[in-house]
Amino acid sequence: MRRLSFLAAIPLAVAASLPWPALAQVTLDQRALDKLGPGTDQPATPAPHARPAPAPRARPPAPRLDAHAHPNGPHQKLPPTPSDIAAQAPMPVVPFAPPPPPVLPPPIVVPTRPQPPPAPPAVTAAADGVAERHGADLRVTFGTGSADLNPLTDAAVRAIAQHPPPGSTFSVTAYAAGTPDDPSTARRLSLSRALAVRSILITSGIASPRIYVRALGAAAPTIADGPPDRVDIELVPGSPGSQPPTPSPAPAPSQKAAP
Repeated sequence: MRRLSFLAAIPLAVAASLPWPALAQVTLDQRALDKLGPGTDQPATPAPHARPAPAPRARPPAPRLDAHAHPNGPHQKLPPTPSDIAAQAPMPVVPFAPPPPPVLPPPIVVPTRPQPPPAPPAVTAAADGVAERHGADLRVTFGTGSADLNPLTDAAVRAIAQHPPPGSTFSVTAYAAGTPDDPSTARRLSLSRALAVRSILITSGIASPRIYVRALGAAAPTIADGPPDRVDIELVPGSPGSQPPTPSPAPAPSQKAAP
C-alpha cells in the first residue's frame, strides 16, 4: 500500500513542478444569487474585443472674428464707436476763398404820417392880457387864473414867428401866481399858458424841436422880474440843436436877524 501511494504521489509532484498556470478556487454564494432574481444565474456575455481608438482629427482653424463682432454670434455686430463714425464721415470740403458777402436788398422806406398839428388855443375877446415887445423877445400877460389869449396877444405871438433868423430857437417860459402851500396849481396853470403859446408858434410854421417849453409856476425867483401871470418868449439865434440860455435867478431878499 505504501508503494502504491508513493507511486501515485510521483505524478503529482511532477505536475506541480511543471510551469502550469496557477488556478484559483472560486466560491459562489447561492443566497446572494437568489436575491438577484431569475435570469442572473446565466453566464455573462463575454465583452467584445476592444477596438483601437481612432486617431484624433485635426481641428480646422477658428474663424477670425471682426473687431466689432458680437460675442453672441458672428452675424451680430456691436454699434460703431465714435472713432469709427469719424473715420467713415466724409471730409469737409474747405474752399480756397471765403464766400462773398450776401447782397442785402435795400430797405423799404415806409412813408410816415406827419404828426397832427396841436389844437388851436382858446382866443377870447374878453380875456385879460397885453403883449409887450422887447427887441426880438415878447412878453404876453394873462388874466388871473386863466390861460386864454385875446386877439391882441394872439396876433403878437404870430408876428414873432414870422421870418425868424435861420437856425434860431424859441424859449417859452411860463409863470403863474400861487401860494407856497399849493405850488402844483400854479405849475399846472403855467404849463397850460406855455402850451397855448407853443400851439400858436407851431401853427405859424415853427417846428416843434425848435421850441423849448418851461413851466415854472410861482416857485421860480425870476417871477419877481415882471407880473406873476405871464409868458416870456425869447428868440435865441443859433443852430437848431443849441439849448436855450437859462435865465439868471434874481438875488434872494435879505433877511433881518432876529433880535
